[in-house]
Amino acid sequence: HNIPSIVLQVKTIDDILNVNYSHPDVEEQVIYGIGSTTKFLSATLVFKLIEEGKLNLKDTVQDYVEDLAVFEKGDTIKIENLLNHTSGLSDYTMSPEWRETVVNGNGPKDFETKFSYIASELKNYGAYSYSNTNYLLLQKVVETILSKPYETAFNDFFQSKGLENIRLDTAGSNLQAFYAETDKGSADVSNWEENYGYDGGAYSIPDELNTFQQKFFIEESLLNEKSIALMTDWVSTNGMTIPIGEGIISEYGHGIMKLNYNGEEYLGHAGGTLKYQSFMFYNPKKKIAVSVVTNCSGKYYNTIFFQEIIPTVLDSL
Repeated sequence: HNIPSIVLQVKTIDDILNVNYSHPDVEEQVIYGIGSTTKFLSATLVFKLIEEGKLNLKDTVQDYVEDLAVFEKGDTIKIENLLNHTSGLSDYTMSPEWRETVVNGNGPKDFETKFSYIASELKNYGAYSYSNTNYLLLQKVVETILSKPYETAFNDFFQSKGLENIRLDTAGSNLQAFYAETDKGSADVSNWEENYGYDGGAYSIPDELNTFQQKFFIEESLLNEKSIALMTDWVSTNGMTIPIGEGIISEYGHGIMKLNYNGEEYLGHAGGTLKYQSFMFYNPKKKIAVSVVTNCSGKYYNTIFFQEIIPTVLDSL
């Protein structure tokens, strides 16, 4: 399918399968952008702050982000609404202005510019509506609580947990990435500047993502049992379900997705930006962790990734 690069790892209790492929015309990479899979990681940090008594799911977001006062009902949005995408806030990355800046190589990194791309009207407040804006605000909440830049807070947390290969930084600035709407051609979009944060800016590798899943689901060394139960308090995604081959993601928790695939249940998160795609899910019944990353996006590559490659991997399990 002319995939530029793809790395995957399947990890069971007894065995590990690693695949690392790069097209002959593409430079090999040692780290990949994971896009929205970052949300699972960011939510884990947020729940650690909840465990430490520094934050509460029922806290009003405006207590930490004063900017919300510009929205009608903005003072009613709670931390839990951000985590499970029920805030009603529009997605700043759906703004034409945002995409234009990304493609032109000067995508904004500062909170204020991203915030300015949010539509003023809340829609579907209280119902699931996936929006990167929710995790943009969580980024600001964490900065306010810890009094340090979000990159520092994120990186310090995962390094302290022995996961130093999960990082929020500029690691992707010199990495190749490709975009294709059809199978007729692929454009090098390495110079596009997405500049996500807690909503999709982390970089990692499948081995580290599977180690994260082991620590989270099996060892429970990142969060306690109560926090994990809260994160898996599901809401229906209604009309925003995600098909994965014959499977479907139709429920979302607090930063975590549930995938039902051929009678098997997987918990984790998928990601896709204008440059990257990722898949990080765990089968609690079989204790199998699956992580896959690639450096391509666009309608063609998205379909290949989620409707052919991932189903092939899951079918083999």
